[in-house]
Amino acid sequence: MSLPIETLQPQLLATFQQIIAQGKLSQGYLFAGTAGTGKAELAQWLALRLFCQHVTDGQPDLTCPECQRILSGNHPDVLVVSPDGQSIKIDAVRRLKAELSKRGVESNQRIFIIQSAEKMTTSAANGLLKFLEEPSPQAYLILTTSAKQLILPTVRSRLQLIDFHDLPHAQLVAQMTAADISEPTAALLAHLTNSVSAAQALLASDYFEGLVSAIWKWVTQIQQKQAQAFVSVQTQIMPLVKERDQQELTLTIILLAYQDLLAVHFGQEDALSFPKQHQALTQWAETQTGFRLRTALEQILAAQRHWQGNVNFQNVLETLTLQLLGPHVI
Repeated sequence: MSLPIETLQPQLLATFQQIIAQGKLSQGYLFAGTAGTGKAELAQWLALRLFCQHVTDGQPDLTCPECQRILSGNHPDVLVVSPDGQSIKIDAVRRLKAELSKRGVESNQRIFIIQSAEKMTTSAANGLLKFLEEPSPQAYLILTTSAKQLILPTVRSRLQLIDFHDLPHAQLVAQMTAADISEPTAALLAHLTNSVSAAQALLASDYFEGLVSAIWKWVTQIQQKQAQAFVSVQTQIMPLVKERDQQELTLTIILLAYQDLLAVHFGQEDALSFPKQHQALTQWAETQTGFRLRTALEQILAAQRHWQGNVNFQNVLETLTLQLLGPHVI
């Protein structure tokens, strides 16, 4: 196994390299940010850096026995706690507390990582307070979370907060292509999620690729002023979007397509969701005004609000179709 270095945020990595080199590593951190921003990976990198036998230029070699045991999850002095179902229960924290009071099995340092720490029950979170108030020498505790506001304030106040910002689009696309997702597909997925694993799950679903294809066909019909677009809502799109999350995704993809149109119209083409359709986007953008395209975006955003207000999804999409087609088409 190896650590995917491309998932680490360069600025944060450089910061922690400097902190360790200066001997100023804190005993408690809260890594906060959305899924896919590299929180768990940086926590693992810290463990690798602290235990690696052959650090070179501030980087663990990833190949020494210590690194290999950490990467395989078998190092006795690196303990990781993850949610059991929907929560991290007090029993898991009790076991962690028992370990926190011990000396390292093979060295004088230990590192403890609690993933998705917002899922700790109140009793579990309170169980950490004694360690945070009186930390054991050379024991390091890292909590990762995608919802820092849900961390118990008494716990949060005793940890050094490190915010993980969403990755730049180009870096996220690079991560996805490194995970064997085609570049055109990654360009769209990077606008839908900041997590490579979530992107892979979406791509592996039984509806995603068909839905994207159906939406693009629908957009094409609208741009070509084909009344068939109205029929496509019922025959092509609706069979694929029975769940609310699928319906939300549909409106999001439609919005991204029209944002691409506006971006191409104004020559801002650095992060298109549909780069493979650049030629078609260019042809369509040349025939429309910026005002018309902005109006289309406002209509799509209004459709999202109506759907969120529990208006029937098919009715929302059919109404949007008529608006985008314009008068005298149907």
